[in-house]
Amino acid sequence: MDVPASTSRGPEATAPAEPASGPGAAGRAPLVALLAVVTVFAVEGLRTSGPPLDHVAGAGGVAVAALVALLVYLLPVLIGPLAGWLGARRATSAAVLLLVVVRLLEQAVPTPGFGTALTTTVVGLGALVLVSAQVVRIGRRGFALGIVLGGAVDVAVRSAFGSWDPVWRPGLLPWLYTVVACVLLVALLARTARAFGPVTGEVRSFAVLGPYLALYVLILGSPAFVASQGGLGAPWATVLLLFGALLAIEAIGRDARLPGRYLWIVGLVLLGAVAAALYLHGVPALIAVLVGQVAAALLLARLPAAYQPPAPAGAPARAGGVLRPGVAAAGDGAGPGRPAGRRAHAGPTGLEPDSAPSPGGRRVGVPGGGMRPRPRPTPPPAPPVRHRTPAFGFAAAGLGAGLGFVLVVLLYQASYDLPLPFDNRFLPLAGAVLMALPAALGYRSTVDTEPATPDRRGGLLAPLAGVPAVLLIVPIVLLLTTPAPAHPSATADSVRLVTWNLHYGVNDDAAVDPAAIAATLRGQHPDVILLQEVNRGWPIGGGTDLAEWLSRTLGMPYVWSPAADGQFGNVIMSSLPMSHVHTGPLPYGQGPQRRSYAQATVQLPGGQGLTVCTAHLQNITEHHATRDAEIDTLLGHCGGHAPVVVAGDFNAMPGWPEIAKFDRAGLVSAQDSTGHAGELTSPTDTAKYRPDWIFGSDDVSFNDFRIVHSTASDHFPLATTVRLG
Repeated sequence: MDVPASTSRGPEATAPAEPASGPGAAGRAPLVALLAVVTVFAVEGLRTSGPPLDHVAGAGGVAVAALVALLVYLLPVLIGPLAGWLGARRATSAAVLLLVVVRLLEQAVPTPGFGTALTTTVVGLGALVLVSAQVVRIGRRGFALGIVLGGAVDVAVRSAFGSWDPVWRPGLLPWLYTVVACVLLVALLARTARAFGPVTGEVRSFAVLGPYLALYVLILGSPAFVASQGGLGAPWATVLLLFGALLAIEAIGRDARLPGRYLWIVGLVLLGAVAAALYLHGVPALIAVLVGQVAAALLLARLPAAYQPPAPAGAPARAGGVLRPGVAAAGDGAGPGRPAGRRAHAGPTGLEPDSAPSPGGRRVGVPGGGMRPRPRPTPPPAPPVRHRTPAFGFAAAGLGAGLGFVLVVLLYQASYDLPLPFDNRFLPLAGAVLMALPAALGYRSTVDTEPATPDRRGGLLAPLAGVPAVLLIVPIVLLLTTPAPAHPSATADSVRLVTWNLHYGVNDDAAVDPAAIAATLRGQHPDVILLQEVNRGWPIGGGTDLAEWLSRTLGMPYVWSPAADGQFGNVIMSSLPMSHVHTGPLPYGQGPQRRSYAQATVQLPGGQGLTVCTAHLQNITEHHATRDAEIDTLLGHCGGHAPVVVAGDFNAMPGWPEIAKFDRAGLVSAQDSTGHAGELTSPTDTAKYRPDWIFGSDDVSFNDFRIVHSTASDHFPLATTVRLG
């Protein structure tokens, strides 16, 4: 005899279906948004940590800075004891609140110092690992989506602030952004904290965040890298990265169609994309960045971590890792885990199919539609499952996240002063390998454990997937508000010229302050600006794009001559028309850094042309032979033009044989010819050296020469008026 349907339902049968170990669909979006905001703060902290560590290198040497960096980036290991002491839920909330406090403190100090900058970095990494572990409980796609969205927001914010992170900037707008972001983070934590639960699984897999963040900061999330490597303006570089985020989100939604055993191919694609982005230029490099964004997102979406697969139909579901009879598991009921048209309702032991076979193989109908579940005896309640927080796993994840980032980025940057036995571009390639291995080797723990069809209607992707598209308004506004070109002050036969080594935009206080650079330059009313050590994305320079920032601020087009890795080099800026532009490498010699020169002809209002050249030569004192070869090449390209000015940081002092080469070429020093021979230009705290020079051919003269005392760099700028004839 059939049991009436009304007697087969209890209070548990009416409970809404929810994922196996996390909030329901309505609660997923805030949790993903929480991860996105934490990601923004974490990557901002990573960039902020670069200038203080570079300051340590300047004071104590590269080896001391490397040791300090390793010690600092070991500290995220402390999230292991923290999680073991408080439990994963409380540790996550505590880390997020601490991140808000240190971020507000960092904005409050006039200049983020060593302590505040590195504290924010360590806390940000720890919070990122802990929040990631909570988000993965609702599914791998939520984790990957949160990381990608955080990167998209970070790119848009940096674009809005001209690549100069708000943490370094004074004024109301950076404070407004910081307060809004912190309030949003607290609100999201209040909304989602109840959904936090015990964490199980391969928590140590979150160590992959370290190499991923290294690739993000260097390449995949750097508008400066895209602009310099691809030859784009900063707004268009932002457009490309946001478009890449859209492609990555689409790939996350479709990742279940990729068999796990083929993840190694995705890893190879990421490796090839990073290599192409580093070694190629123009359109191929831009395509490589897009491919790298998508491949990295796919690998994050298959990270073998704490995701718990849903219980099979008819079995008790897990909620927060505890078996609960009568509660729907992910994959039961209508939804992404079950084909359309299949329904389930709860019996005494849990969910059973609408159509259940009778003992004789017949199916028993229920008046009004559907099928009646067979009565079964109620089993005793399952004992609660006590979870032990994987403290060791969290410690390993924090350690891997810190070291995975710093070993790639620190060695990549340190190679320019501390020669490596291999090309430093191999380090980002090693980061790509480290990122691919966990997913490629551990795919069996993740494949087919989530619904194959993404819930676009209201669960995971729909509320947040359009964020990168909305953020495109930022570069559009920048394009529409491009400042008017600067008005030249040149006369028919004279121009005002400035040369300056910018120390990649980091001042004496280890702060990133391009506004001070722009103000100093503007105060000299220059028509032509020759710059060295121009940073276009270097982490030790805060990741800024100085070429684009100064060009937009001063209203001057520029010529870019990449040196080193392509994100550091020389720039010619001019308010006068430029022609006959040439850039190229200088002899490598003893290294360890590749050097380059830039050359252009500026047209004066009277129709005359002046050729200007700039370069930054070998900096190691005893490498005279390398500087000799560099000067020979530089003069070979520039010395035959007349009238000509050759200026830059030549890392050679008065009386050295290298300087005699300019004399023999018939070039005259502006500083010596105007009676300023005894003035020194570097370092700015206590000037001891005179490595910066302006030389001119015998058909030009110099007057109104000045060494401008500015601490916006570790060199003073040189300014002079160049008169033709």
